[in-house]
Amino acid sequence: MPIFEYQCEECETTFECIILSSRQREEAECPVCGSKEVERLFSTFSAGSSCAAPASSGFS
Repeated sequence: MPIFEYQCEECETTFECIILSSRQREEAECPVCGSKEVERLFSTFSAGSSCAAPASSGFS
């Protein structure tokens, strides 16, 4: 499920929404003040990988 991050233009709260359709994207609403004046933010993500080998593997 796509999770989008938004910031409210009224109270500046940052929040996340699970959006299942393009219509829901247009209807995003601030959970704090209820404003529909929100801006979608560009989020970063982490893949959670590591380049380090375990100490007991014999590799460095």
